[in-house]
Amino acid sequence: MTREDRAITLVDLMAQTLAVIDQGEQPEVLICRALAKASNADVAVLIGLDPSRRPRVHAAVPDARSAAALADVAARSGGRNPNSLLRGGQHPILGEVVLIGPEFDENTIQRRARVLAVSRRNGFAPDAQALLAEAVAPVTFMMPRVAAACVSSQAARDAAEAAAALNLTPREVEVLQLLSEGLLARTIASRLGLSPRTVHKHLSNVYTKLGVHDRLVAVGIARENGLISQV
Repeated sequence: MTREDRAITLVDLMAQTLAVIDQGEQPEVLICRALAKASNADVAVLIGLDPSRRPRVHAAVPDARSAAALADVAARSGGRNPNSLLRGGQHPILGEVVLIGPEFDENTIQRRARVLAVSRRNGFAPDAQALLAEAVAPVTFMMPRVAAACVSSQAARDAAEAAAALNLTPREVEVLQLLSEGLLARTIASRLGLSPRTVHKHLSNVYTKLGVHDRLVAVGIARENGLISQV
C-alpha cells in the first residue's frame, strides 16, 4: 500500500463516517471495521466509558467475545505515555497491539472519550503501521463528533424506553421537557401550537401517571429516568 493508497483509504473512511454520523453507533462500527480491514488486524475494538466510568465496547472485530482481551488491554493502557495518541506494544497472546486515542485515567471523565485498539498476532506490516500512524489525526478529529452522536442516540433510546415504561406519550414528554425549562402552561401551549386547556390536560395525565401532584417532583422523576434533557 503506497502513501497515496493510504491517503485514499483514510479520506474514504472520513467520507463514509460523516455520511452515517447520525446513525447511532454505526459510525463507530464503521471506523473499527475499516481500520481493522485496512491494517489486516486479527482483532479490533473501540471502547469508551459508560456513565460509571467503566469501559464499554462500542464496536468489535470479529466480535465482542473475540475482542474481550484486547478491550481489557486498551482499558488498562494508562500511564505509559500520557501525551501520545498513538501507542503500541507486544502482548503474549494478541501479538502486536496498537492503540489510537487518549489514555483512560482518573482524569478521563467524558463519556465521549474513545480508544481504538487493533492487534495482529504476527505483527503489522510496515505499510499497516504507517496507515495506523496516519489514521491518528483523522480518527481523533472525527471521534468526538462520532461519540456525541452515539451518546445522543443512546439517550434517545433510553428516554423512549423510560417513557414506554411510565406509559407517557411523546406529547406528554414534550410538555414535561418544556415544563422543566420553567415555562408556564400558556407559553407551553404557544410553543406546541396547542390550547392552554389541552396543555393542562396533558399535565394532569402526566401527574397521574407519575403519581405526583407537583411540577417540581414530576420534573425530578423525568430527569432521573432520562426522559428530559438537562437545561
